[in-house]
Amino acid sequence: MKAFPKIKKSRQGAFTSWAKKNGFKDACSAASAVMKSKKKYSGKVVAMANYANNFGCKRK
Repeated sequence: MKAFPKIKKSRQGAFTSWAKKNGFKDACSAASAVMKSKKKYSGKVVAMANYANNFGCKRK
């Protein structure tokens, strides 16, 4: 089993910050929107959204 993927301290909150700057209510709604239309967004944003979906938004 692989170790739990960690986020560098300097990158923590980056996706939430991006989401709010781009008019989303929260990171989970942004992650859902990004994952539905991946071609609109950069690979970095898609990766952050995927992480948010997998490890943050599923717990709610």
